[in-house]
Amino acid sequence: MSKVIVRRTNQGEIMDLMKSKIGIIGLGQMGSGISANLVKAGYNITGFDLKADAIKRLTDIGGYASDSAEEIVVNCDVVLVCVEGRDAIKIFDNIILPNARNGQIFIDHSTVPAPEIRRIGQALVDKGCQYLDAPISGGSEGASKGTLRIFVGGDKDTFDKCLELFKVIGNPEKIVYCGKIGMGQIGKVVQQLTTRFPNLARLEVMVFGLRAGLDLETVMRALDVEPNSSDPYAWDYYLQEVRASGFYMPMLGAMFEFCKDAEKSTFDALRRPEPSIWNELMKRHRN
Repeated sequence: MSKVIVRRTNQGEIMDLMKSKIGIIGLGQMGSGISANLVKAGYNITGFDLKADAIKRLTDIGGYASDSAEEIVVNCDVVLVCVEGRDAIKIFDNIILPNARNGQIFIDHSTVPAPEIRRIGQALVDKGCQYLDAPISGGSEGASKGTLRIFVGGDKDTFDKCLELFKVIGNPEKIVYCGKIGMGQIGKVVQQLTTRFPNLARLEVMVFGLRAGLDLETVMRALDVEPNSSDPYAWDYYLQEVRASGFYMPMLGAMFEFCKDAEKSTFDALRRPEPSIWNELMKRHRN
């Protein structure tokens, strides 16, 4: 394992990750941009992805390739995970936890329900590792430009050690330390729900207009909504924390029930298929 250098600055002791071997599991739309910016900034980056072309993009700009996720965990001092949430859980349970060793730092950029994050994080801490849940927002463009919004949960000292790394991949003004393990995910939920909850009010207004006799096209024009508007849906991710914390969010629950069996007719920023609130409402209205 390469040596981690600690230097003293005016702000105190900060770990210099430039001398550490950093591995990234997941080189897709988000991981590709993150890894590219870290390589450009001078970090020693090794990546793994199931797609050979994703690995080639990294090696073409000066990064290194790994043959497996296991190899990343075994050989790297710092491991970043940037995959879809359900895949992240599997990777931590089946690959990272069995191979993690004392002193390693794990940073999870995936979007995972907070209860799962707490379980995984505690298991890593019990093995003597440092762990940050650091979900990101900003899409592939933000990842490419290094302007991601990052919500971080975990040990504050570990956050401080990794702050310079976060500043390479994210907007420094949008890097938010949220508290203990799991609170990074909570921070992202708060940010995302501020854009989703207004849809609940718009849906109620749409129902009013339709039942009062307006045709669908007129209602949509009144709301300035394009007919093919997409509305990514991930309510169950939020509801898992609601259930685990023992409180109730009736509007959130109602929206989940409304869309849980809907056709996946649109895509989110990572091109993952998702139901659309608008399309589901239109479909039910026509029926």
